[in-house]
Amino acid sequence: MPTIDHKAERDIDVGKIKASTHPRKVIVAGPGTGKSFLFQELIKEKKKQGKTDFVAITFIGKLGDALADDLCGLAETVTMHGFARKFVLASCGAGWEYYPRIFDVIKEDLVSEGITTFEIGDDNYKAKTAYYKAVGDADVVHYAVQICKKDNNKIPKHDLILVDEFQDFNAIESEFVDLLSQKNELVIVGDDDQALYEFKGSSPSYIRSKHNNRNTDFESHTLRFCSRCTEVIIKYFHSIVTKYNLNEPAKNRIQKEYICYVPDKEKDSKANPKINLITNCPTGMVAYKIKAELEKIVSEQKIKDVLVIGEGRSCKTILENTTKQLKKYGFKHVDFSKGEGYLNLKQEIVDAYKFIGKDADSLLGWRILGNPSDQAIKDGHKKNAKTLKSILNDAPSKVKAIKDSDVAELEASIQLAIVSDTEIRRSLLIEEIKNKNINLSRPLGNLNITVCNILNSKGLGADVVFVIGFDEGKFPVTTTPTDSEIYQLLVALTRAKKRIYFINTTGKKVSSFMDCIDSTDLVTEKVN
Repeated sequence: MPTIDHKAERDIDVGKIKASTHPRKVIVAGPGTGKSFLFQELIKEKKKQGKTDFVAITFIGKLGDALADDLCGLAETVTMHGFARKFVLASCGAGWEYYPRIFDVIKEDLVSEGITTFEIGDDNYKAKTAYYKAVGDADVVHYAVQICKKDNNKIPKHDLILVDEFQDFNAIESEFVDLLSQKNELVIVGDDDQALYEFKGSSPSYIRSKHNNRNTDFESHTLRFCSRCTEVIIKYFHSIVTKYNLNEPAKNRIQKEYICYVPDKEKDSKANPKINLITNCPTGMVAYKIKAELEKIVSEQKIKDVLVIGEGRSCKTILENTTKQLKKYGFKHVDFSKGEGYLNLKQEIVDAYKFIGKDADSLLGWRILGNPSDQAIKDGHKKNAKTLKSILNDAPSKVKAIKDSDVAELEASIQLAIVSDTEIRRSLLIEEIKNKNINLSRPLGNLNITVCNILNSKGLGADVVFVIGFDEGKFPVTTTPTDSEIYQLLVALTRAKKRIYFINTTGKKVSSFMDCIDSTDLVTEKVN
């Protein structure tokens, strides 16, 4: 195999995209291939031309946060729903609101009126939308599309629109992107190997059709070089693609190279030459094994960030328990994305009070509260709305002056469960004692550990990744993995910058996903 000049080839890939004058580009960028860097470079090129209005649109809020950090304020960074929300509310005019669950409200209303068959945007649905003057998660992009189709002069205009994670967009979101492309220079980036949200109607088919050579509306590019993952991880990636025939024509996968960028990863690849498998591990020992492996790693190389992930449905309890145990072992910085705090708020009640705080006669606000007829109950809600409005908008001195009794009344209405003071004090006392008396040595105790399911790991990267629940029957569920499960494996694998561990559970057969890897690239430890 001929030697590749990695730096020269990567510069050529990026240079072609920067030099292109095509107004619509679609770029396939695998994990760690530098899409954020590319976005920065494209924006800088536009700034040289005197352009200043840039928008980066991504799929979900967490990915938007990460992208915003990467772009360092170079572009307004929003989710697709956030972008559509701003556009629709501005188009509708004063008095319109955004309520995420408005679809549920409208559905309940229509069913109560005997209308059981309806769809977003039909006459019955639109009448309810106009009545409540509200749009939400399920319908806001639909209305954005309708506004643009009715009058294409209303299509939002910017100097450059960057669209990220396009493989996870659904049909209506893809249609909105197509409408935006009529009036804007547009760069779409995604990777059909990371399509995780088909269960929500998303499909990689939209990026595949745009990247197809027969689609002359878009110019196609690929970022090939991964600066995140080591050589053995990239090798395992390609083994998965081969094992499950992802390149067979019927799957329509975008044909792409995915190459370890050796200049950045040579040292890490030599220090971490194997994939690690831990078998027969009791669920109660997962945190212990993680701690033990991290103790070894920090004595050999510098690491800072750790990911502990698992398949969302089958590993929820293990992830929660592992989080608690890691904290008990003395790790100071452990974040569980689905962890519950002491206060579990009824967000729909909070939203209702926000609407009533702005308009005491808000039809939507009172509908969420059940349209009470008793005046005393209504007065209590109005009082709570006033208290909430003060907390959200007033100066700290005014907030401090709110009566304790008023805060207590608000609290009673918006909390799902009020934890007793005794329980809170007990928990805080235990936590304080542990924090001050259980100390792992540095740098072990200072590691940043994020625990989440595979879907929530999207957009994240860590020096070390632990994939738990790596069992046949869990991940994958059957002996024939679905494409979605294969994509989840590819995402999980490519979170790792240095080393990855797969942890199999006691009494369970190791996931058939491990059959893809060459035994010479694997280190296996069985827990006795």
